Amino acid sequence: MNRLTAVMLALALLAAACGDDDTTASDDTTTTTTAAPVDEPVDDDTPTTSEPEVVALAATDTGVTESTIRIGVVFPDLEALGRDPGDLEAKFQVMVDTINDVGGINGRMLEMTFHTANPLDDTGFEAICIELTEDVEVFATLGLFPRSNADCYGALNDTIVVNTFGIGAESLANYTATGITLLADPARLVAARIAALIESGVLREGMPIAVHGSVQAEDAHDAYVAALAQAGLDVVADTIGQFDGQDQVALETEMVRFTEVWNASGAEAVIATTALNAQALLIGYNSGDIELEMILPEGPGVAPSLLESQFGLALGPFELATALVEGDDQATKYETGADGVRECVDRFQEASGEEVALDESRNNLAPTIVACQVFEIFSQIATAAGVNLTTESFGAAAEAFGPIAVTDLAVASLGPGKFDLNDSVGVIGEFNPESVQFEPVS
Repeated sequence: MNRLTAVMLALALLAAACGDDDTTASDDTTTTTTAAPVDEPVDDDTPTTSEPEVVALAATDTGVTESTIRIGVVFPDLEALGRDPGDLEAKFQVMVDTINDVGGINGRMLEMTFHTANPLDDTGFEAICIELTEDVEVFATLGLFPRSNADCYGALNDTIVVNTFGIGAESLANYTATGITLLADPARLVAARIAALIESGVLREGMPIAVHGSVQAEDAHDAYVAALAQAGLDVVADTIGQFDGQDQVALETEMVRFTEVWNASGAEAVIATTALNAQALLIGYNSGDIELEMILPEGPGVAPSLLESQFGLALGPFELATALVEGDDQATKYETGADGVRECVDRFQEASGEEVALDESRNNLAPTIVACQVFEIFSQIATAAGVNLTTESFGAAAEAFGPIAVTDLAVASLGPGKFDLNDSVGVIGEFNPESVQFEPVS
């Protein structure tokens, strides 16, 4: 039995526990569930069984009725990038069915509305947000929201979001509903990542370093500059990019200017302070005259093959790069049975009949795992929130949760003010041009 099914079976047995009957929604229709009989002693020592206790489920919040929880799921349209992700909707529907088959979440069944959007066009994500929050009126949205597209839900529409992409601390500070991201807040693990790079010999005390960040994540950048100085490295150049990957021409012009700064500074290496800077550095190295070591403590951000196929970037400069990566890749984890990847993939293959490729013949492995991740996270927290499920009770349950089991994450947790899950700093990885990816070397 896989981890999610085991968890949900156990939680289903607790679904009849008493909860708060107060409601905040206008729909006052109720259904009832029956708790298991409880033996109680009586005065004549004759064992009797009490009457079953009735627990009323009521509409408690937007998207939460007496019998259902409406969920929106959003994922990038990978076919627009020339990828073959398989049946994306089916991947998430299998997870919905798995949860519903063991009683749903505290007696309520999940109802999913699924959408895809072009990952290169933010307007599609914005239109989906309006539909899900205003027309469908979902309780929460799950999926992969690139750049700042998750902000429409958490900051503008008071809607819970579980995002496998990063959510910056600046964005989360403006959320009125809980926003959960799989990726670690860079500022939280900066010192540990710098220590790992020093321990491995990639960085050393007194080494002259150029540090490059993004205006979209300036707090994380500042944390890296401070941590490098604290560790005894010499920050000889400090640059902040203004452009993201959507404006390739402006980004290229900017990066050529930065490469000149780094060369003139006497730096021995350039360190990127956000994962998305990997693309910027690659553009700079391809366009400018630079051969400094590239250090990516936040990893490459996206699959290098996408940078090559969709943006026409030569990947040769990555051979100068050292990255912190998450240990074994997903295909290897499937083969070894690590971190729940095999259970996730096998469940989907059995339910859908779609074969998930562990090689490059298709691109349906990663989205299959994303589907497991977001529903594992949501279902565990929503169950802990109890039958009186509201945006507020969900947030409180998240902050009180602690360690949480999530497919493909070796160690993850939630806590007070901590909504970024991944607690691993990763291992040293180097670029393999044959596999077109960064692979662990230690």
